[in-house]
Amino acid sequence: MNRASLVLAYGLLAATAFAFACVELALSAAAPSPLPGWMAVIVPAVAVVYFGAGIAAALRRPANRMGPLMIFGGLVWLIAGLVNTGRAPLVAAGLIVQTVPLAIVVHLLHAFASGRIRGRASLATVAAGYFVCTAMQAPQFLFGGGPEGPATVLQVAYEPRVAEIAQWAQWAAGSVVMVTTAAILWQRWRAVAPARRHGVAPVLGYGIFAVLSVPVSGHFISELSVSDPWLPWAITAQLAAVAAVPLAFLATMLGGGFGRTLAIDELPARIAAGDGGRPSVTEALAATLGDPTLEFGLWLPARGAFVDAAGEPVAVPPERPGRVAVEVAGDDAEPLGAIVYDATLIGDRGLVEAAARVVALALDRQRLADDLRTRAVTARDDERRRLARDLHDGLQTRLLLLAMSANELREGPAAGAADRERLAQLERGLAGAVEELRTFAHGILPAVLVERGIYAAVDELAGSYPGVVERQIDLGAERPPAAVETTAYFVLSEALANALKHAGAERVRIGLARANGTLTIEVEDDGRGGAAPRGGIRDRVDALGGRIEVRSPPGGGTVLRAELPCGS
Repeated sequence: MNRASLVLAYGLLAATAFAFACVELALSAAAPSPLPGWMAVIVPAVAVVYFGAGIAAALRRPANRMGPLMIFGGLVWLIAGLVNTGRAPLVAAGLIVQTVPLAIVVHLLHAFASGRIRGRASLATVAAGYFVCTAMQAPQFLFGGGPEGPATVLQVAYEPRVAEIAQWAQWAAGSVVMVTTAAILWQRWRAVAPARRHGVAPVLGYGIFAVLSVPVSGHFISELSVSDPWLPWAITAQLAAVAAVPLAFLATMLGGGFGRTLAIDELPARIAAGDGGRPSVTEALAATLGDPTLEFGLWLPARGAFVDAAGEPVAVPPERPGRVAVEVAGDDAEPLGAIVYDATLIGDRGLVEAAARVVALALDRQRLADDLRTRAVTARDDERRRLARDLHDGLQTRLLLLAMSANELREGPAAGAADRERLAQLERGLAGAVEELRTFAHGILPAVLVERGIYAAVDELAGSYPGVVERQIDLGAERPPAAVETTAYFVLSEALANALKHAGAERVRIGLARANGTLTIEVEDDGRGGAAPRGGIRDRVDALGGRIEVRSPPGGGTVLRAELPCGS
């Protein structure tokens, strides 16, 4: 949905909510009430505040959930206000959700700033808040409300003592929820760097005050009678305290950031929660900055360009109007990537620059991890090559020489019949040992791969399946580095085995070519499909900074394509 459509949709929603509030205000003003007439304005006004703040937040950050949550709070406030209309069916709806707005306040504070509840303690507290305001509210309208009147529409029996006990239990449980919320908000306040606390003070600071004031004011209100002159002011004070929560959020947004301090603080965790690849960085940035159209381009020095997760170029600077780019640079000012965003959705470039610094640290760590992983894979493959060479050139050769010596002794004139038979057995045993050793060494690394390279090794591998495997191999191409050769052979042999043994393929085409510093591997079969690269194949390709793509629709065969950089 583009911004114009979004503005239109929220404009219609605002108009509908305002009309609802006006109708509710008119009904409440006309209904008989022992409280002053001016109090009929309060609940619709609070609902309008929630709607206004929620729509402003949703337009500013469409991908953030805080805006929709505040809009939902405004709707609940409107429904709760129906209790003052004097119409029995409307009063019933209002009674059911009368205290739910307090649970929404708790939800809002725990979900700040991303709109998502973080941590088990917060999740349990929010769930408890909704339970207190729904299930524990039920006895109030089932057994209370007086002997008659519109407030008794849901009454099953008039038991004021039961309603009173339930009210006290609800107040006690609600107080625990509010105090727990204040404690969690205080912990989050302390977790924010002191220099950044001013950015979250309106929400966290005021939120602590608001949730602690609710049980105090609720206890005070329960002690007052309808005729007490302090009751209207006590109710108004409590409603004002909870109504100011969205205003505090709005102040944070307009004062520099829609909870931006906490959002940026959470960005490293968002990136780490992904798989470390480019898609996780893009998604983390889009969620944090509130721009679903955001693009992240990774700088590839070999191509001299920024590319997205699919390897497609990302234009920097952007070609489309309204798009702005912020480069991500390392400690030595070398380019690492670029963030391309919609300036109409994110008006603060400083926020994007702060996110870019976080991403730069993450990319530096990722680059170090990739380098260590590449070194580990290279070292492991070098050791495999050394072991295979030692087995082939050392132990295997010595066994062959011993077999030849046994043959010479058996054919010599000094050997008797019994000696010849024993020497023949020894020669056969040595030959079998050589064959087993050759098979074992081939399992570690084929000798042809070590001696003649990847093209000859794959050609030999394909030749072991005559009439089944079609080969498209550039035998005259330059040999890639040893680590690339080993990984390429591993990918091809695994893909070929999967196609013939597991996918039931009857025909397989393999391709291997080197061009523009990249070794390209292709394996296509006519098997049953439904395959996905996992574990070893993908890990090896990723370790060398390569790419792998698999298309395998069920029943449609499999096409695997991998690209391995050769360093030149």
